[in-house]
Order: sequence, then C-alpha cells, then structure tokens
Amino acid sequence: MNATTFRWLIVVVALGGAIYGLLPSFLDGADGKLDGEFSDPKTAEEPYIANNVGPLTLGLDLQGGLLLQYNVDVNKAVQDKLDRMAKDLGTRLKDKNDGLDVTVDHNFGDDYIVVTFANAADTEKLDEDMMSFFTSLKKVEMSGGVFHLVVDEEYIKETKDFAVQQAIDTIRERVDALGVAEPSITRQGASDIVVQLPGLKEADVDRAKKLIGQTSQLEFRMLDDAGTNAFFNQFSGKLPAGFALRVIDGGYRSVTHRDKDALEKFFAGKTDETHMVGFQHHPVFVDAEKTQLDEEKSYWKSYYVFSEVELTGDYVQEARTAVDQQFNRPYVALNFDLKGAELFGELSTNNVGKRMAIMMGETVVSAPVFNEPIPGGRAQITMGSMKSYNELLAEAEDLVIVLRHGALPAPIEKQFETVVGPSLGQDSIESSEIAFSIGMLLVVLFMGFYYRRSGLISVIALGLNIIFVMAALASFGATLTLPGIAGIILTVGMAVDANVIIFERVREELDRNASPRDAVAIGFEKALSAVIDANVTTGIAGLVLLQYGTGPIRGFAVTLLIGIVSTIFTAVFISRLLFDTKIAVSKETVSI
Repeated sequence: MNATTFRWLIVVVALGGAIYGLLPSFLDGADGKLDGEFSDPKTAEEPYIANNVGPLTLGLDLQGGLLLQYNVDVNKAVQDKLDRMAKDLGTRLKDKNDGLDVTVDHNFGDDYIVVTFANAADTEKLDEDMMSFFTSLKKVEMSGGVFHLVVDEEYIKETKDFAVQQAIDTIRERVDALGVAEPSITRQGASDIVVQLPGLKEADVDRAKKLIGQTSQLEFRMLDDAGTNAFFNQFSGKLPAGFALRVIDGGYRSVTHRDKDALEKFFAGKTDETHMVGFQHHPVFVDAEKTQLDEEKSYWKSYYVFSEVELTGDYVQEARTAVDQQFNRPYVALNFDLKGAELFGELSTNNVGKRMAIMMGETVVSAPVFNEPIPGGRAQITMGSMKSYNELLAEAEDLVIVLRHGALPAPIEKQFETVVGPSLGQDSIESSEIAFSIGMLLVVLFMGFYYRRSGLISVIALGLNIIFVMAALASFGATLTLPGIAGIILTVGMAVDANVIIFERVREELDRNASPRDAVAIGFEKALSAVIDANVTTGIAGLVLLQYGTGPIRGFAVTLLIGIVSTIFTAVFISRLLFDTKIAVSKETVSI
C-alpha cells in the first residue's frame, strides 16, 4: 500500500464515521425514513441509537422548552449555618463541663452568636481550645458573662458562594434524573440561577418546576394522636367560610380547605412551641379510573404534629421505587445507614400503635402507623391510595430523586419562567439556514471564479469540513444552539481563509515555473505554518470562552474548537490529497 492509498483510506474511514454519526440526526426514529430534519430524541417512539450514537440535540433556542430563573436566598444559608454552629457550641460546652449553666443563642438576621454564662467565673470555659472548633467566629467580650461570637466576613462570602454552587449541583442532578437532553444550569450574577430545559414535553413542565423548586429535607415527626381531636375541636363553629371540620384517618379530626395557603394562614400562630400543623392533599376524581381530578371536591387536610424532628433524610442510605404486589400501589423503599437504622429502630419501638408523619417542609407525604418495632433500618413510604397509578408512581420517583440528591442548601425563589414554543425554534433554524446557504453560495462562486478548477477542490474540502463538524457535535453529545450555528459559519470563513493562503503560495511557485507537483508540495509546506498559527490563535480564544463562558458562549466555543481541528484536517490534509491525486491521474498543469 503506497502513501496516497493510505491517505485515501484515512479519509474514507473518517467520512464513513461521520456519516454513521449523523444518521440518527437525519433518520426519523419511528419509521426509519429520511426526513431531512433533526429528530427529537424525546419524542421518537423508537429512536435510532446504535452503539450509544444518538441524534444531534437541539438547544432551547432551536427546539423550544422551558426557561426558568431562580434566586437563591443566600442570607438564609448563612443564618442556618449560624444556627447550627450555635447548637453545636452549646452542646460542646455542656458535654465538656458537667452542670455548666450557659445559654447559646442566635437571633435570625444577626451575624453573631450570643453566649451567656449564668456565672461570670465560668467564662473561662470559652477558651482557645473550644474556639478552635469554630475558626470562622471571633470572640468579643461584652459584659456580665456575655460574649458575642462574630462571624468572619470572608466566611459569609464563602458560605453564600457555596450555597449557590451547591444549589446548581443539586438542581443539575435532579434535572438529569428527569432525563432532559442537554439541560443548561448556570449561575447569573451573585445569587441567580438560570435553568434551560430544551425539548421538555408540555406534560412534564409542572413536574419539572415542582422538582427543581423542592427545597425541603425529608423529616420524620410523630403525630400527637392524644391531642389531635382536642386541638381541632376548639375550632368547631369558629371556622371561616370554605373551611370544614372532618373526621378522617380512623376517627381523627382535621380542619380542611381546598387551598393549602388558606390553611397555612389560618393556623399561623395557633400552635405552641412543641407542635406544628402539617398538610396533605386529598384528591377526589371524577372517574373510577382516577384520570381526571375533581378540583371542586379535592381538598387539603391538616395534621397536629410534634415539631421535634426525630429523623431526617440525611440518614437515608438508599432510596428506590417499588410496587406493592398485593395492592398494585407504588411506594418508596428506604434503607437507613447504621446510625439511622438505630434511631429508626428506637423510634418504632417506643411508638408502637402511634402515627408518624413523613414530611417535606410542611407537606405530609405519608402518615403510617407503627404496627410493630422495625429494626434493621428498612422502611417504606406509601404514597396514599387516592390517586391514579401513574400519579403515585411519578410522586414516588420524584421523592426518590430528592432523597438521593439531597435538599437544596437554601430556599430558592422563582423569578420568572418562559415556555419557548417550537415555532420560535423553527423560525431560528430557517433564518440560520438562509444565512448559511447564502454564505456558502458566495464562497463557492468566489472560489470557482477566482481559482477556476482548483476552486472545486476547496469547495469539496469545505463540504467535508461541515460534515465532520456536525458529526463531531453529535458524537460528543453536544447541543446545537444559535451561537453554535454562528460558530459553524465562522468555521466556514476560517476554512476559506486557509485555502486562500495555500492557493496563493502554490500560485507563487507556479509563477516561478516550478512543476505542478513541486508547486503543490512547496506551496502547502510554506503555507502550513501560517494556517496553523491562525487557527491556534483562534483556538486559544475558544479555550478561554469555554473555560469562563456560560450557556450560549460555551456552545459557541465548543463548535469553534471542533471547527478548528476539522479545518486543519480538510484544508491541509484532504486538499493536498485531492491535488496530488489530480496531478497523478490527469498529468495536467494545476490551474490556480
């Protein structure tokens, strides 16, 4: 095998791989017919995927989807940190000093912790050794055995930054679990997060928003069965319009209302420090198949719950969905870690016959009864029986996602949302196609007119360049966006520039009466450094954009970097091969 044949083999293999990589993007997944448009992997009934090669994913600006922007309450994250440090400090002081009378408090909104010793002589207990556990706090002595532990400004900044980054990571894990193709979750400004979910089905929009915004941690609390009826009976005859006192859950009373917010406002300030009220939705369906919800008859019911958290989702080692074979009802199966198993075992043993509320924030997910002690750290959360199978399964899956990936570190507030329709994406694609076609036509006409038959070689190389770029994007699982299309158009310009540099060098050698073979060899050799320098310089800019850019900028950078590699391969390697083959076959003089 001579050198020319080997080079042709490389080109054929590369072209075959590119076509293979692009096939899923041009074949309709349902019928296998060529449709000339990119297939949506989320809508194809039987997507064409062989050896993990999938169709080219279109971005939010091309195929539509959901755009959300949230603001992270970073100040709440700082306050929560100070609350935990205050509790930890108080525990450490009392564990180390038996009988020590000390109060450690943190008032919400303050950037310091207040330590109060009943006996001024005990202030020495807050020594350097104790403070070494809290390096971010600075001790400031006030008077009468009172200290202010002021948090460091740098620690506040780090906590806020970490809260935003942790929120981004948590949202990304939750969105990935939904199966959305190439989502974009980026930070904007100091505390904002922009979420783009391209190709999201309309039916999944509400589920995605609910899952992303879920900030609460899973908490296990005991219901106050002994005091439930007395608590709710006090409101008998005093309930505003729209409220009702019902007997539910085996004889226990509950105040109900169609609106959860109305219940929350009604019970605000009506419980003591040791209790709280939880709420659970009670759906009522129009049909027996439970496919259509009756909004008029569905309501929220309330539970009288002890405020003390007995166990949290932090102790959950594994969570998965399962189906009760007896009742064909989905549920969540939990395995606790060693410490969690111990706590859950004690909780179930001490509360046989009593109800436990499994809660997310103020929402009661389930309220099972401990029929017997449950050792071993295994439990299950039933999702109720009043909803359809698919609804129960979706709720169970969403709960598993939150358990596996944790709660958000701080509350997030949705600032706005936009559902981008596919018509906007189609308009963008059509405009880009027109711009690309006009640009390609002008390039072809110019190269053909100025370089005559040799211009055809540049056009062939340019066409292959576009194929390789698109195939690489599909193979890498990249998302094609409008900025990405701009990067492809820029790649065309760079490829033409490389061809012009090479052709001009070859023309110079021909003007010196060099033979066609020598002119091509010397021209490509001398032009190579200029072509590589230009592309390397552009590549450095692309790497900077990829490293520090976000969203559309990164999409542009990815396309640009792929285009640089493809341009060097087509403009230098393939163009040279076409020239050498033409000279070897036709023995004609190269016309440039």
